[in-house]
Amino acid sequence: MKKRWSIAAFAVVMAVTAAIPVFAAKDSDATTDAYIGYSQQSSSYVRGKAYASSANSKFKSINVTGTFYQGSTKKESGSSSATKKGYEAAWYTKDSTYSSSNSYSLNAASRTYYTDGTSSDQSYASASW
Repeated sequence: MKKRWSIAAFAVVMAVTAAIPVFAAKDSDATTDAYIGYSQQSSSYVRGKAYASSANSKFKSINVTGTFYQGSTKKESGSSSATKKGYEAAWYTKDSTYSSSNSYSLNAASRTYYTDGTSSDQSYASASW
């Protein structure tokens, strides 16, 4: 009887343990950044850049997403990816579109995907103008 309870208890513990999700960690070899600066075309305009790269040994790809706001109004968003370790995934806002006399913010988020099929937690960065 005692042995049956032990086996049943072990089965319950294993079932509960299997149901606990494994949480991803941030990629400590990745960099994520956001930048807003003058357009190369004219200092009357600004342009945003969201970018990320990773040198992780298990690297398969990295994805970066950028969301650009004028004040609290979302103006545009997009994403980019890189599939070579150390290369930059970069997303840019439209050029010669946003007047440098306004206020802007850019949020960047990136995630690294690994050769074993897992992925990192998202990393974040932001910039403002």
